[in-house]
Amino acid sequence: VNRIKECIDHIKAMLSTIDEGRISVSPYDTAWIGLIRDLEGRDIPQFPSTIEWIAQHQLHDGSWGDEHFFSAYDRLVNTLACVVALRSWNVHGDKSGKGIQYMKENLYKLENESAEHMTCGFEVIFPALLQKARNLGIEDIPYDAPIVKEIHNARDKKLEKIPMELLHEVQTSLLFSLEGLENL
Repeated sequence: VNRIKECIDHIKAMLSTIDEGRISVSPYDTAWIGLIRDLEGRDIPQFPSTIEWIAQHQLHDGSWGDEHFFSAYDRLVNTLACVVALRSWNVHGDKSGKGIQYMKENLYKLENESAEHMTCGFEVIFPALLQKARNLGIEDIPYDAPIVKEIHNARDKKLEKIPMELLHEVQTSLLFSLEGLENL
C-alpha cells in the first residue's frame, strides 16, 4: 500500500509540472476511469467527476459520442462503456436507461457499418463490455443478436492467432485493447 501511495504521489508531482494541454475528451476513456474504485477502499469512485461528466454529456438520443460525426462502432462502444460505468455505481438510472434503450434500438446498425470505421480493438473490447453489462444484471441489451455473435466470433478468431503468453513478450495490437482481455 505504501509503494502504491509513493507511486501516486510521484505521478501527481510529475503531472503538476506539466503545462495545461488540450486533449479531446473520450466518453469511452472517461467511463473506464469512472470505474476505478476509491483507493482507500470505500465503495465510491476514485474520480467522481468522471461519472458526473458522463451524466452531463449524454446526447439527446441517449447515446454518448461525437455529436458531429457518427460511426456505429464508436457510438455503441462509447454508449455501452458509459452505461456500464453509471450502473457500476448505481447512479443516474435515467441516463443509463436511455443508453440501454439506445443500444437496443441501434445495435443492428453494426450490420451495415463499414469495417473501415471500426474502432481499434472493437471486436475485443465490445464483448468484454457486454459481459460487464450482463454481470451488472443489465438484461435489456440484445446479447444474442446475430451481430453480437459475429463480433464474439471475430474476437475468438483474433485471440486464437495470438497465444496469451506472447502478450508479455511481444508488442501486439492487442496491447491497445487490454481492457478487453480482463477475463482471459
